[in-house]
Amino acid sequence: MIRILLAHPSRLVCDSLRSALDHEDGVYVVGYATTTEELHFLLPHGNIVLLGAEIENTTAFEMLEEIRMTHPQIKVLVIGVDDRPETIVRYVEAGASGYILQNESVEEMVEKLHAAYEEKALVSPSVAAALMQRLTHLAHLEAPLAFVEARDTLFNELTLREQEVLDLITRGRTNLEIADELVIECGTVKNHVHNILKKLEVNNRHEAATLYQLHGQTRKPMLATAV
Repeated sequence: MIRILLAHPSRLVCDSLRSALDHEDGVYVVGYATTTEELHFLLPHGNIVLLGAEIENTTAFEMLEEIRMTHPQIKVLVIGVDDRPETIVRYVEAGASGYILQNESVEEMVEKLHAAYEEKALVSPSVAAALMQRLTHLAHLEAPLAFVEARDTLFNELTLREQEVLDLITRGRTNLEIADELVIECGTVKNHVHNILKKLEVNNRHEAATLYQLHGQTRKPMLATAV
């Protein structure tokens, strides 16, 4: 049974989706969330999330990262996506199992729900081409050392607090855990994460953590030499 969680800031959208899905065999809507708190509460009860592009000032990219860390078994499909392949590729890189375009029908949405549940993906030829192009690009990237050295100056733009948050992200902490450890509001943590991703020019927390780890590895020999 596909157990759906609807996560969107508009109750009207959630009600409409729920009404449409209630008539589908093999699909059960366990609830909907219009806030991140409601979504975190409902996550253990579903196996697929239909996620809006933003919920309570938290982007889908940030929520994808959190869900991947806390509930890796749950599939996430981002709804209301425009048809630009580069946008869709970014969602896939952040952990989305699929996407629902703005102009797609309920029948097409249900087809993609079943595909995600069965560990499959339905993508358009243009998106498939973009994904292949992205994979090719990643396969031909220069050595990580050169990549990190080219971005060293970006780390200098981080504030001390942002460095603390990034360090905790690298240790696998969620936003709530970071807030508790630094004794700050969860919303403040989200703002710091947003600024970190922007300053480091990365798409998600995983990329930021990887870059931070590589940055630390490249700095260690220099520190040892200085001593």
